This record gives sequence, structure tokens and C-alpha cells, in this order.
Amino acid sequence: MKRDPIETAVHDCLRENYGIEGRLERLPGENLNYLVTASRGERFVFKIVDDDMPSEVVMMESAAIEHAISAGISFNLPKIIKNNNMNIETGIYIHKNESKRSWLLEFIDGIVLENITDISEKLLKNVGKSLAEFNLSLREFDHPAARRSHRWNLVESAQHEATVQRITDPQGQALLQWAFDSFRASESALRSLPWQFIHGDANPENIIVAGDGVVGLVDFGDSCHNPTVCDLAICLTYLMMEQPDPARNAAIAIDGYRQLRPLSQPELSVLYSLICGRLAVSISVATVRKAIDPDNPNWFTGLEACWKLLRTLKDIGRDRFLT
Repeated sequence: MKRDPIETAVHDCLRENYGIEGRLERLPGENLNYLVTASRGERFVFKIVDDDMPSEVVMMESAAIEHAISAGISFNLPKIIKNNNMNIETGIYIHKNESKRSWLLEFIDGIVLENITDISEKLLKNVGKSLAEFNLSLREFDHPAARRSHRWNLVESAQHEATVQRITDPQGQALLQWAFDSFRASESALRSLPWQFIHGDANPENIIVAGDGVVGLVDFGDSCHNPTVCDLAICLTYLMMEQPDPARNAAIAIDGYRQLRPLSQPELSVLYSLICGRLAVSISVATVRKAIDPDNPNWFTGLEACWKLLRTLKDIGRDRFLT
């Protein structure tokens, strides 16, 4: 059986730069990430860095993780493992004459929250508490690379607004426009809120749990400088999806978050708008990707769930959300 050329390149890179031989398993998601199980049973995560990811951002991620660990954070974060030359990044040739960058991380054992179908109230609360702990551990951290723009930067949600015109269904088009309008309603208020380095993608695919507790937070690829409350808004968006009572899930997680990091009234008042903004971005990005490559479901998984939650949020309304 012919070996996949990308996996061949990963095997070669691991052997030559880390002295690791092992089995590879492609991890879910849109990026080229692999679970590496070494010959003696140790596990790692091998990431091939996006072409548009500056090296400074990788250095920022590593520094942020080290900072949080030094601050005494109670759950695990994926430390980057240096190669034989003591460098964080390693070059890798995916195809002939095509050089990319990669890095190797510690594997965090546990269950991905995405794989839990019935999330208990205790776990929801602990997700909120853990996110607050993460924010508190990094409130003094700063890095020039954190002040960056990218497609998932929540305060820049309006950059995707032109995608509304791609929606052919009039009702869908009106709903997506409403979501962007809802985000814009609180856009100016964001400037006066507390800002810091945030994870930027605390969704169930990146939260590792054991029992009713959080044991890890992974994938810092969308981290940036944002209002602190944006981390909570992003997390709530995904905790509410495909749930019978989305607002209840949000309220429980918020309660857990506030046990460690109190939320001001201005922060609470923008949560609804931020969640609408995240859904608008998710729908926009997925719509564009689906048009580019309709045969690649990893690019638009969850699109229908986003539409459904957006309709639910509109029915609930800003005034009744979290009341």
C-alpha cells in the first residue's frame, strides 16, 4: 500500500529532528495536525503550520503557555517540544521543493469535550471556571504578535459582512444581516472593556475533560489581543449549539466563569452581540469555503447548527437572553 506523501514527510521529519519513530493518526479539523504515538507509547501532537502564520505568532503561543504555567494554572496546556537543535519550529518538505514549518507539542490525555453528548451541569460550570482561570493566568501577559488581524478575530467580525450577498435564500440573507447588525450594535462598547491576550477558540474541540472537570486547553492558533469577554462569548457559542435549552447552558457556564472572574455589567451586556458576531463569522467562512470546495466537509462542518442557533437567539432576543 502506497504511503501518503504528507505522512511520509512527517515520519521523516520526526525521525530526523526529534529522534521519534511512531504511528500517525490525522486529527479532526481543517488543519494538518497528527497524533503521534511513539514506539514506546509516548504520544505527541505534530502540527504543520499554516503558510500565513508568522513565526512571531508561534513564539507568542509558546511564551503565553509558559506564562500561564508559571502562574500556576491548574489544568494542562500543550507545551511545545524543541527539536534536536533546540528550536521551536522545524522545516518540513511536504512535496518536492515545497517547504513548510512544523512543531511538536505535548499530548494532553483526556476526552475531547466535543465527544461528550450529554454535558452535565457540573461540567458546564467547570468549563466556565476553567476559562476564567485561563484568562486570569494571562491577564499580565502581552506580546506584540497578539495584536494581529485574522479571519476569526471576534472584534473584526464585520470584515465578513459582504458574505451576506452570497446567501441566495432571502430569509437566510436577512438572518445573517441581522447577526452582523446585532454585532455592530455593541461594537463601539468593546473599546472600553478590559483587553488582554485571549485563547480565541475555546470551543469543545479544544477543551479536554475527565469526568466533570477540565484537564486541558489546546490549539492556540487563533489567540490574539481582544476584550477578555470575547473568550467567554466564543466558548458560549459552541456550548449552546445543538442543545435543547441553549440559554440555560450559557447561564450555567457564565455562573462558573463569574465564580473566579466577575463580569462587569458592560461585559455582560455585549455577550449577546458577540455571540451573534461569532455565528455570523462561522456562517460566512463556511459559506465561502463550501463554494470553493463542496467536497471537503471539514471546511463547513456545523454550518446548519450555526444557522439553527442564530434563529434561536433571534427568537429569544437580546433583552431575554440570560434573564
